[in-house]
Amino acid sequence: MSEKDPYIDKITPLFLQYGIKSVSMDDIAGKLGVSKKTLYQIYTDKTELVKKTMANIKASMQHIINDYNKSDLNVIEKEIEQRKKYLKTYRALKPGFIYDLKKFYPDLYNDFHAFKSDFIGLSTQKFISDGQKQGLLREDLDTEFISKLSITLFSAMFYPEIQAFTEDDLVSKKYSDQFFIYHMNGVCSEKGRRLFNELFNKKHL
Repeated sequence: MSEKDPYIDKITPLFLQYGIKSVSMDDIAGKLGVSKKTLYQIYTDKTELVKKTMANIKASMQHIINDYNKSDLNVIEKEIEQRKKYLKTYRALKPGFIYDLKKFYPDLYNDFHAFKSDFIGLSTQKFISDGQKQGLLREDLDTEFISKLSITLFSAMFYPEIQAFTEDDLVSKKYSDQFFIYHMNGVCSEKGRRLFNELFNKKHL
């Protein structure tokens, strides 16, 4: 799309909250305040809406990273600040939505998983590189390992059958906070660790 879809920001939360299968075109028309006939004049079918929803989710994630990459914040400040915005998108990805995407739209599911893996990998590499230059991350970090670990932990959301965590755990703030604390204290230098814990506790995330 060359222009922002005027309706997709209203449609996306419906799918995320209720799942794809349970949201009908009538539901969507009602949410948008248009007739079903008008809706079909705008969108070919539900599949097109799901495709645009996934594009919208990916664009939102990329926008958050791009915004903070342009800022003058150090890597720890960036991680804390962008996480608050990123969590709104991440925690909205309910297990029911992921399940429907996997079952009914496997190509979109695989595409999103590949996008998110690449996204996490590249973001982690930049985070480590910048953090080491700033003296806030450990110099002995294995960037490839940390990137793969981050991708693996994210992937748990796509494979709840592993059952190490419940579906509610995977989208809970408590789970996210614990992983964030564990991760940051593991990768930070002593200087970075002091700064992270000071900022994290101050903001009561």
